[in-house]
Amino acid sequence: ARFEEGVTLFNREKFFDAHEVWEGLWHEVRDTDRSFLQGLIQVAAALYHHQCDNLRGMASQLQKAAGKLARYPSTHRGVRNGRLLQDLQPWLAAAAEEGHSIPRTLSYPRILTDESRSPS
Repeated sequence: ARFEEGVTLFNREKFFDAHEVWEGLWHEVRDTDRSFLQGLIQVAAALYHHQCDNLRGMASQLQKAAGKLARYPSTHRGVRNGRLLQDLQPWLAAAAEEGHSIPRTLSYPRILTDESRSPS
């Protein structure tokens, strides 16, 4: 239930709150999914840094997150991980540019799950 709460917060662009919910869960997880959860936490932290205009922190956290999430299959524990990684690519590319400027037209990624429905 806490994991889903974090997904809901993330998708509402409440990245700090999603990070906090997942971090509490992360402290309790002791299996191989710990790294996956940490990757999601880092994505939330990166986007929170973006909201606070800390673009250097955003770039650093995004790179760490992508490295962790790339170790998992395209759907993992109900999360459409491949889609999330795909949606993060423009953010990673923009963060790699000198000055880390993010185009205003770039929307925040969403975490889709097996239960999520893509907008039609």
